[in-house]
Amino acid sequence: MEKLVTPDYARVKRVVDGIIDDLGITSPPVNPVDVARQLGLEVEFATFGGKFYGISGFYDCDSNAIIVNAHEYPLRQTFTVAHELGHHMLHREWAKTSEYTMLMRDSDYNGSEAHEKEANAFAGNLLVPRFMLDRYWQSTSVEGLSKLFAVSVPVIKNRISLEYGV
Repeated sequence: MEKLVTPDYARVKRVVDGIIDDLGITSPPVNPVDVARQLGLEVEFATFGGKFYGISGFYDCDSNAIIVNAHEYPLRQTFTVAHELGHHMLHREWAKTSEYTMLMRDSDYNGSEAHEKEANAFAGNLLVPRFMLDRYWQSTSVEGLSKLFAVSVPVIKNRISLEYGV
């Protein structure tokens, strides 16, 4: 398997745009649980105990499921489902290898690994697609956009920065 060194953000956007078009998604908020289920994945909310308590979620390629920490904040759960769906859509083969590991939420990990960057970009583009953001971002506060898109304020700020350089 070829190692992913540099994220391919154009591919991420193409895959997300295809999903949005295929599923006829036209307005916020985008529900990643519904999207994942429409794409044939199970989404399960589970209680993680002990040393696993700090895991937000993971993609299980063997059972074709996304497992999410039931004790996370709802907006965190939303992003986690979208992120793990990104791994399913973009990195299925990689997720079968020992290189794919669950990351602890509060670790020192900074998201620099290319697969993780792509999964984060997938989540951001799925939950806050550019064509939807175009409609609202200049006339709605960041907090209002957070509510409209059902994502955290940092996700909105990141999307505005990436799309408009603001």
